[in-house]
Amino acid sequence: HGGNIDSWLLDVLQRRAWMYWQGRATNITNGGLGWDEQFAFRGHVVVLIYEKTSSDGEGFSRGISELGLGKLIGTRTWGGGIWLSSDNHLIDGGIATAPEIGTYNKDFGWGLGIENMGVEPDIWVDNDPHETYGGRDAQLEKAIEVLKDWLEEEPVVL
Repeated sequence: HGGNIDSWLLDVLQRRAWMYWQGRATNITNGGLGWDEQFAFRGHVVVLIYEKTSSDGEGFSRGISELGLGKLIGTRTWGGGIWLSSDNHLIDGGIATAPEIGTYNKDFGWGLGIENMGVEPDIWVDNDPHETYGGRDAQLEKAIEVLKDWLEEEPVVL
């Protein structure tokens, strides 16, 4: 779902190793540091999305796609893509949420191609409800398959 942390996650996933460390007696195979930028992500990214992916989950998914950071697997997201707040307090103590903050960029304009449309996956996989109830997750299985193939085609070298 949401969470308002898409920019933090995308920031970390965009970090690249540019310098490497190696001691005289240690290296990455025996406990050495390896690359600088210790928090640089070095792998492949696959993100699972489905019809209940909403809010910041949609922003994160759009960012993964637009920044070329990985592949989206699943079904089209909810299509809300507009940020809400919960500051509208009602007399009975409840709250009313209302869309307040839109998103935009130069390629998609307002709504980032999310609002009223959702984010489309790169690989469409829908979980069958009966199989899901029985413990099978076709989206997760596909993600594992895609990652295995991707690692075979483009190994991650430390």
